[in-house]
Amino acid sequence: MYEGCARAYLGEMEGANIVKLHRFSGKVSYLFYPEFDTVAHPVLLRSLKVSLRALQLDCYDYATASNPPILHRKEAFLPEDYPQYQTFAALTRQEEECGLLADTATIGTRDGWQSRLHEAGMEVRGHNLVRLEGQ
Repeated sequence: MYEGCARAYLGEMEGANIVKLHRFSGKVSYLFYPEFDTVAHPVLLRSLKVSLRALQLDCYDYATASNPPILHRKEAFLPEDYPQYQTFAALTRQEEECGLLADTATIGTRDGWQSRLHEAGMEVRGHNLVRLEGQ
């Protein structure tokens, strides 16, 4: 119902990959990750949040951000029959097994995530976690 009201107010949100429902505040966010399927941890390009109670729109544009937010655990936002669900879930399992997702306070941005990977001697290639040579 929330999303239908938000769509009636804003129109169709083409390109939004994730719709976030803020159940208790009456807000709906549309998140745009252009490389959702192709990049393991896609960068958030833009976010539109509408408050249905106040009919207020907040827009956040990360297109030129030097350290934009990124997405982890992509499969958590998808049904199990999504074509790449298992690929995304396998990467999350690898990252969990290596302890990379244990402390989420600093990994929500591209730089924070790269720092965590570097400290662990790891990198992501495609949708696979690999140990760097000499680590």
